[in-house]
Amino acid sequence: MNIQALTPKFFRNDIITRSNQNGLNVNNASYPNLRPLEKDTVSFGAKTKFIVDAAEAVEDVAKKKVAGEWNYETPITRQGIIDLLDSFEKPFSKFLRDLKAEMKHLVATDSKPNNPIMPGLAGIKGRIKSVEGVEVKSNSRKLFTIEQIAQMGDVAGARIVMRDASPENTALVFDAIGNMVKKGAKIKEVENYRSTPKNSYVSQSTLDEFEALCQKFGQYPEIKNKSLPNSYTAVHVTFELPDGKLVELQIMGRDMENVKEVEDLFYKWRCEKDFAPKYRPIQTIFERIMPTLDDFQNTTLARYIKDSYEHALEIPAMPAKRKPNYDKDYFLPFPYSLPQELSYKNLHRMMEECNGRAKKK
Repeated sequence: MNIQALTPKFFRNDIITRSNQNGLNVNNASYPNLRPLEKDTVSFGAKTKFIVDAAEAVEDVAKKKVAGEWNYETPITRQGIIDLLDSFEKPFSKFLRDLKAEMKHLVATDSKPNNPIMPGLAGIKGRIKSVEGVEVKSNSRKLFTIEQIAQMGDVAGARIVMRDASPENTALVFDAIGNMVKKGAKIKEVENYRSTPKNSYVSQSTLDEFEALCQKFGQYPEIKNKSLPNSYTAVHVTFELPDGKLVELQIMGRDMENVKEVEDLFYKWRCEKDFAPKYRPIQTIFERIMPTLDDFQNTTLARYIKDSYEHALEIPAMPAKRKPNYDKDYFLPFPYSLPQELSYKNLHRMMEECNGRAKKK
């Protein structure tokens, strides 16, 4: 059997460049033998130590083969990833249809503007990862087979965006998910991200009731509360599709989503991941500025990120169709001690411009 583990072949040698103190920067490039996917990347999106990790992955495979421990059937190849993503399309499309149908009565409309879920594509959305996104994540986790990639959890992902952070409204969403369970949907895991029990999109009583419902139908999902240092707040629900594939559903308020989309740029930088190709102008700014920040500035930035997430939870609900003022409604004033090119206001504006140019192509 010809095993092709995650090797540096995923990237062309001519596109590898040296990038400041963070090491290798694997730039975005096209692959003539990969057809483009019509899906965006659930960051709702990568710069890694790809070559080093890939070499370690190959070494691990070699050790397993020598030890007689290599018993996987489908080693990772680019074509294998494409085929896997194709296999997600039909079951994931059905999942999205079922999700939207079950949540329909909760979506804001002209006649019911106070319903808890944002209208249209702003409220319920989904995506399947790109080939490049799967390559990077599977490599970082040192996965060796297509079967392992299929169980990553977020190859396919969906998001429900609420008008606010009200636990009462999130309880209505969990009631609807409970109806899906009654109709055969399988829940594998629920992760409640919150900084404190008070700062939570979902109450413990709602989680307890949901767990009891799942158990009534013979399901025993792992339900856990988790806290992150940056105070990111959301609920992640992992569904298991009939064919065993996993889908991650994120539930958060639109205030949290707007802050998260900007903070995700800093997250990618910290994890040495490439930005989405359309955000290359923003990545250039990060490459120029981030390595120059001193300890005080890095501490100030970390505190600002945490404060921004906490601030997002305190923003009262607004009419679903109101056009927000990002300076006033969402983003805290950016510290003067930091380069203003990194401000959430500026980065959000640049992201909107990049999104607009990408749509015109």
